[in-house]
Amino acid sequence: MRKFIDRLLAAVGLTASTEPKTELVDVDSILFSMPTISGDSIEYVMPTEATVEDAIEFHEDMWSQLEFYPKVRLKELQQKLKEYKTFEAKNRVESGWKNIYLRNISRDKFKVDVNILGKLQNAQILPAPILTTSSNVLGQVKGGFTVTIGEGALLYGLVKNNNIIILAANVHSDQGNNTLITAFMSLNKLEKLILIDWREQMIIMSGSDGKLDVWKP
Repeated sequence: MRKFIDRLLAAVGLTASTEPKTELVDVDSILFSMPTISGDSIEYVMPTEATVEDAIEFHEDMWSQLEFYPKVRLKELQQKLKEYKTFEAKNRVESGWKNIYLRNISRDKFKVDVNILGKLQNAQILPAPILTTSSNVLGQVKGGFTVTIGEGALLYGLVKNNNIIILAANVHSDQGNNTLITAFMSLNKLEKLILIDWREQMIIMSGSDGKLDVWKP
């Protein structure tokens, strides 16, 4: 039997070994696959049969990469984006980033609530999102919420003491960009907001003429 296994392994270019092979990797050579992640402290709960149905799953690194803030914090966040841009350029290499920019930003409550989000055009309130790693499920976000707002886009975030303190978005199609902008314009009538895309390094806001302005550092 052992000879048969050896021949089988050899046929596919492998050899049998009774001891695992150990290889050392220089940790300084390991690169990050994205330049920035959120520093939000997130708690998780075990999904139930009721909450897992229709729940949206995505990788933890994607949390708050596209997010809203009250417009009164514009200058503060413009400075944060300038700082991040300098960091990103300094650490960028051909196949990744040498270091990652951890965004630790204070959170304020929004005037809008989940029920208001649920009244947006084509909106549907879903259970809290489930976050994962590349190999594991972390759990369902405690105090989280998800609201689909039409084709290709959804809103999600975190509620504390009945107030939304994190409001973010996920877009996964070209149509989703239009869907998100429509939702942004509707919400902006209720509370002046800015929308930050950290990966694209830009801030979207409404201008004095009612059109959208884009600011980049």
